[in-house]
Amino acid sequence: MEQTNSSKKHTRILSWITLACFAAGSAVGLLFPQLFSYIGFIGTIYVNLLKLMALPIVLCTVFGAASRGMRSASGTLVKAILLFVILFTVSFLLSGALYSVLTPGKDFTLSSGEVWSGSTADLSWESFLQTIFSPNIFASLGSGAMLPAILFAFFMGAVAEKVGAHRVTALVGELETIFSRMLSYILWLTPLGVFVLMGKCTADFGLHALGGALSYVLYAWGGCILIMLLVMILPLWIFCRIDPVTYFRRTGRALLTALSTCSSAATLPETLRTCREEFKVPERIVGVTAPLGCTIHMCGGAVSFCLLAMFTMQMTGRPVTIGTFLLMLLFAEALNMAAPGIPGGGIVLGATFLSLLGMQEIGLFLGMYAGIYRLLDMAYTTLNVAGDVTAVLLIHRWEGKKQK
Repeated sequence: MEQTNSSKKHTRILSWITLACFAAGSAVGLLFPQLFSYIGFIGTIYVNLLKLMALPIVLCTVFGAASRGMRSASGTLVKAILLFVILFTVSFLLSGALYSVLTPGKDFTLSSGEVWSGSTADLSWESFLQTIFSPNIFASLGSGAMLPAILFAFFMGAVAEKVGAHRVTALVGELETIFSRMLSYILWLTPLGVFVLMGKCTADFGLHALGGALSYVLYAWGGCILIMLLVMILPLWIFCRIDPVTYFRRTGRALLTALSTCSSAATLPETLRTCREEFKVPERIVGVTAPLGCTIHMCGGAVSFCLLAMFTMQMTGRPVTIGTFLLMLLFAEALNMAAPGIPGGGIVLGATFLSLLGMQEIGLFLGMYAGIYRLLDMAYTTLNVAGDVTAVLLIHRWEGKKQK
């Protein structure tokens, strides 16, 4: 018990130090932006280390969850996918209602600037399925493709249970223990990593550099805050009796990591730790839901796609009918699920989304969008991570009630 209390104390201290470094990095980046041209690489190394540990931990975690109980793991998988779709849809509908009332793009005019010249992605279910069912799992692992790795680990764990490969299961469990201990050492670098990442961000995007794009950034952050409160926190308060103060206190480190790294994959180890240690969710739920959510569950994407479509359509004077809005939701859901198979990140996804809606002529707006995307991605990624934690806790509550 003493060791557990000591570990909890260290976790709390690290969380407070991280929060202080988050604020300090933001301030120093504004006051001494030139500093981060020299030390900015430290933040990149920190993110790379987190991503380095994310994939092996995910493989071991998903394998372990499947091998310890194929039937329960499969049921959790189905529930997770269903809940992901529901949370994404609700987030998109609420965002649409918000931006219909506020009409952020109605009076917006573009000034001359850089025109985005990138290409859109080829969105087809054939290419998506071919990507996730990789012919070479080692190539997928080498490229950091998370979804093929999750499916492979789940299938391998299920078969290991079926054939009674207990030594393999034990070996993977020991590897997970080793990887988790390695990660615990890396996480002590979190305050430094957050300090440098936030300093670099504020150095690159000083308040004077936002210009006319500031309104778009504010609308994006406002939408994410609304969804955070109504879709992530309110259901937990009602169904799980987790009040907002407790929620933010326990998820604070994960949310700060997401905010500074802009990477759900880099934040995944912290997400797993939060669900296991802070909320005491069983491994059979965490091991399946959190890694899958990191890959295909992106409520931040719901806000992103909705704002992008509503803003550009209002800006160009195009009407948003019910049919158009439902089409936006359908395309957004498809892109959200297919995102693991599409290279290029959020900017390419945004361009692809607009082209699907027949709006290929706004290269100037996408130039501005690409320039401020880091600021947008901070909000979207943080909401994505919050959504993953919420999904884990809701499924825990769901399965807990069934067992009673």
